[in-house]
Amino acid sequence: MTGLALAFALLALTLLIATLIGLRLPKTHCAASRIRLNASPDQVWQLVADRTTHTQWRPGIKEIELIEIDGQPGWIEICHRNVRVRFVEILRIRPSRLVTRLADEGAPFTGQWTFELEGGDGASMLTITESAIIYHPLIRFFSRFVISYHGAMDVFLIALARHLGDTAEPEHLSVLRDPGLGGTQPQPATPSQRA
Repeated sequence: MTGLALAFALLALTLLIATLIGLRLPKTHCAASRIRLNASPDQVWQLVADRTTHTQWRPGIKEIELIEIDGQPGWIEICHRNVRVRFVEILRIRPSRLVTRLADEGAPFTGQWTFELEGGDGASMLTITESAIIYHPLIRFFSRFVISYHGAMDVFLIALARHLGDTAEPEHLSVLRDPGLGGTQPQPATPSQRA
């Protein structure tokens, strides 16, 4: 067996093992990250809610196209290599709560982000909670063990902090589901839960 054939065989075996592990992982997950920013809630809200500014501070976003999806405000994020991802806004309560959802049909995953903003006296606490379903087992594996469930939220929050001239880092929260409340409650993660 040549070196190239061996490399391909090892890659195929690795992907097979990752897929088998992914099959054993739950399809759904809920994760949350928060950050304390030295900016007013109004400043933070404006940057988060006005998607036309995202190309100025979010890495990897080349262009934003505003659209409407089923009568709701939506947008398409055009990333490098012209990857297009559609989103829809499903709730907006200025300046404290914003809920957005992936709107691409047939994607290997779907989910929503809930932005919760609180604060005063020139400082803000922004929490993002991600509730997602990942259909493809290989993507479940990489989301859990390579990228981490907090990965995309952390990139967003760090970019936002840097744009505001802040050096704050996100804190990971464990999310407790409370069926009696019909929702989720982010809680600070214990040291062993932080990834």
